Amino acid sequence: MMNGQWVLPRIAKRVAVMLTAVLLLTLTNGFNWNAQTAEAAGTTPVERYGQLSVKNGKLVDKTGKPVQLKGISSHGVQWFGDLVNEDSMKWLRDDWGISVFRVALYTEEDGYIANPSLKNKVKEAIEAAQKLGLYVIIDWHILSDGDPNIHKNEAKAFFNEFATQYGNLPNVIYELANEPNGNVNWNNQIRPYALEVSQVIRAKDPDNIIIAGTGMWSQDVHDAADNPLPDKNTLYTVHFYAGTHGQYLRDRVDYALNKGVGIFATEWGTSDASGNGGPFLNESKVWTDFLASRGISWANWSLADKNETSAALLPGANRKGGWPDSQLSASGKFVKQAILEGSNNNNGGGNNGGDSGEDGNNGGNNSGGNNGGDNGNGGSTPGGDDQGIVLQYRTGDTNTKDNAIRPEFNIKNTGKTAVKLSDLKIRYYYTDESKQGQQFFVDWAKVGNEKVKATFVTLPEPKAKADKYVEISFNDGTGTIQPGGESGEIQPRIHAGNWSNFDETNDYSYGASQTAFANWDRATVYQQGKLVWGIEP
Repeated sequence: MMNGQWVLPRIAKRVAVMLTAVLLLTLTNGFNWNAQTAEAAGTTPVERYGQLSVKNGKLVDKTGKPVQLKGISSHGVQWFGDLVNEDSMKWLRDDWGISVFRVALYTEEDGYIANPSLKNKVKEAIEAAQKLGLYVIIDWHILSDGDPNIHKNEAKAFFNEFATQYGNLPNVIYELANEPNGNVNWNNQIRPYALEVSQVIRAKDPDNIIIAGTGMWSQDVHDAADNPLPDKNTLYTVHFYAGTHGQYLRDRVDYALNKGVGIFATEWGTSDASGNGGPFLNESKVWTDFLASRGISWANWSLADKNETSAALLPGANRKGGWPDSQLSASGKFVKQAILEGSNNNNGGGNNGGDSGEDGNNGGNNSGGNNGGDNGNGGSTPGGDDQGIVLQYRTGDTNTKDNAIRPEFNIKNTGKTAVKLSDLKIRYYYTDESKQGQQFFVDWAKVGNEKVKATFVTLPEPKAKADKYVEISFNDGTGTIQPGGESGEIQPRIHAGNWSNFDETNDYSYGASQTAFANWDRATVYQQGKLVWGIEP
């Protein structure tokens, strides 16, 4: 990194910082800056922090002090690119206090592969960020193309072009693969891809930050921590949605931090993982507090006026910024406030293992949130006379060694008050012989197939007859279960990513002879994160 070939890029970056400062002081002469967004009069994030690097698993500024960047991500520029412009980014800087902007260039979904001219919108965002003194993340946004190697050659050509053109700037950050998913994992597909693309970038840009996506839609940060890339200025991304992902994922982040790697949450939402549901603002606050305590930088999803929960703007919002609160969604208002809170604090947060005691109290709706069983409350816990949840189960398939797991459920309310179905989550525990990504389908559900969703979680410490569970949850608007009522049948199906066979004879939650619905305590139910039925393995 210190060879003579890098001297000119380093000098160019210093010059770029100085010219940016001069330009901004000129442009903002006489402008009354929002006091919340300026640590000192006339300064910008890039002026304050300069060339970023990674030190001891922390993102640090030009002086070596930890820094937490906070900002927002665009939605796909093929759909909402008109919201990505210098005016809107300036408003986000001055009114919201953002320090980083992420520009999402989808590869598939009518994105860059089909329309390479979309890269011009990325260039527009970079050049606007340069003028405004903001950091900018170039997001190579793979999604349906779950294996980043599918378009590896295009990625190498793209990042070569952008590192050549913008690598001399101090504010450019490269995100190599948004959300690897499907039948891919860190060691076999993602790391080799990231290593190859990183080398292309480093040939032109020796020191700007690189962010590597991780497995399972950028949730397997623990795998990356066990075998990180050799480049010292690389961070690893975790993506979460507050209505779906909870304590188990925070535990993975802490694991990675304790292994000495740096984390950047380049995408997160106040909704569930679909982009809808909620907003889960209490759970979002648990997450933003957690990220602040660890000094983890983040970008919220998304700057869009799409009719979905995670969009920051209401439909029809001005394309050039200037948004009053009346044009912000509930999510947008929350995110704006989260950015403004401590937005000028050049403090990277506490120690990796810092106090996270609030998680158990406020993380209720999170998938994988603190379990009732963790504090010794095993068994059926119906919550007293006022409310009682009972889970009924039957197996939909008595073949124990085929490629499908078919647990079927019915939730009954034996209590005295109505229960929102969206407050409940079912966990079914099993052993995963495939060690592949898992697939979830709903064959039929009385509440509506589309209203049932799932998250797969690998237990940090395998239990007898269980190393994984599927957590089944329900969208907002699913309705309530009245006293004496029930949810009706829910018939899901689970397959390994490679469609290999399971062995259900060693699955904790499986009942071979349970072919008719009956109360079943080998699967668990949580209400707002609290164990209310069943015995954990």
